[in-house]
Amino acid sequence: MQNNKLSSRPPAKKPIEEFILAAEHKRRDHDYHKPKEEEMYPWNNPSIREDVQKVFTVKLPEEYILKIKFISDKTNKSQQKIVREIVCHEIDKIIEGLI
Repeated sequence: MQNNKLSSRPPAKKPIEEFILAAEHKRRDHDYHKPKEEEMYPWNNPSIREDVQKVFTVKLPEEYILKIKFISDKTNKSQQKIVREIVCHEIDKIIEGLI
């Protein structure tokens, strides 16, 4: 059974010093970086960090919540990971068609 207890802070994957150094490194790189044509999209901004994740709440019909739970139970993946993989993949497909 999964532990669905909410936490007030995310689990630490890196020491805080490493997180701060990475942020400073990105800021330094950004100061001297001249954007190219293909980098004009907001997600290509050099200050965007791969290790930072943000919460985005989505309302789904109950049917899909139950389907996600079913997939989670059968694959032993967290519901968060399942939805994140699907959403990211589909967003990339849509963006590819737009640019």
